[in-house]
Amino acid sequence: MNIEVLPAAKMTAEHLAAWLDILRVEPSLDSPFFRPEFTQAVAAVRDDVEVALIEDGGELVGFFPFQRSRGNVALPVGGKLSDFQGAIVRNSASWDARRLLRGCGLAAWHFDHLLAAQQPLGPYHWTTDGSPYIDLSNGWDDYRARLMAEHKSWCKQDLRRLRHARREGGAVRIEVCTADRRVFRKMVQWKVEQYRRTRVPNVLAYPWSVALLENILAADGDSFSGMMSALYLGGVLSAALLSLRSHGVLHAWFSAYDPSIGQLSPGLVLWFELLKALPALGVRRVDLGKGPEEYKQRLMSGTTTVAEGSVDLRPLRSVFRRNWRRAYDWARRSPLLRPLLTPGKLVRSVVGLRSYR
Repeated sequence: MNIEVLPAAKMTAEHLAAWLDILRVEPSLDSPFFRPEFTQAVAAVRDDVEVALIEDGGELVGFFPFQRSRGNVALPVGGKLSDFQGAIVRNSASWDARRLLRGCGLAAWHFDHLLAAQQPLGPYHWTTDGSPYIDLSNGWDDYRARLMAEHKSWCKQDLRRLRHARREGGAVRIEVCTADRRVFRKMVQWKVEQYRRTRVPNVLAYPWSVALLENILAADGDSFSGMMSALYLGGVLSAALLSLRSHGVLHAWFSAYDPSIGQLSPGLVLWFELLKALPALGVRRVDLGKGPEEYKQRLMSGTTTVAEGSVDLRPLRSVFRRNWRRAYDWARRSPLLRPLLTPGKLVRSVVGLRSYR
């Protein structure tokens, strides 16, 4: 296995063609986050994005995009904004994670949304979790029927909420794909207010992250694009969603709603109206991203397994990080010890955000 590393901005048309050829034959890599356009969009707003070219027997068989942080530690491209991570490699290729890092001049690679199906990285998982998705491959009516069969009580509650929103909020109108920049600005404003209100670290606090969202919104290629959707109740903008789209896959990325009308469930109304419209656009799956939000549990059809972990060539740090994570998870499962995690959560969030500046 031979490795060549270059800045993401220096990728040639030949490199891009090889990358796309891998995506065409590897269905597990159909997320927009694995597209070269996403890596290029991040590289346009950051100067630390690199791509490793993986060769086997003189053939280019894969790519490893990453951000090089302090101490030659690799982070996912896009950092906390990346909901799927991994190497873009042919399944038939043989590769080794530690050799890959050495070839890149890296000391470690930390990930938190790694596609768990990538076998060479299995030994480096700390924990795994499910990333929910919605299956629209057979259309809205089929999805709705399956949802009603599996979650009848939830569906009845949601239908009551929808009727209440229409009765109290006024006429419902959705723009599945809008170019109105005011919708984007209002969505960002609502999202920042939500972070502040819920005391969640603000991933939009850095200029590069907002610039990345703007780059994605401007992308309009046939195989990769951004999509802004908006809900209006009584003619007033009430909720918005920014998604990434790649062929038949839509990834719901950032969503927010007007908190002053939270009792009308505008976010839920947006989702139901949007899901009715997406099959006509050729969308067969909607990825929701890993997270505990209730609406994801109510809407999902299934999950894709993702992993958190680290490949670390520094033995002492590797042992410390793995054991610390095991202790953290053990304490999280214990009702008696869970209050002790609050300071750790705060420190982890701050360190995590600082690493993505």
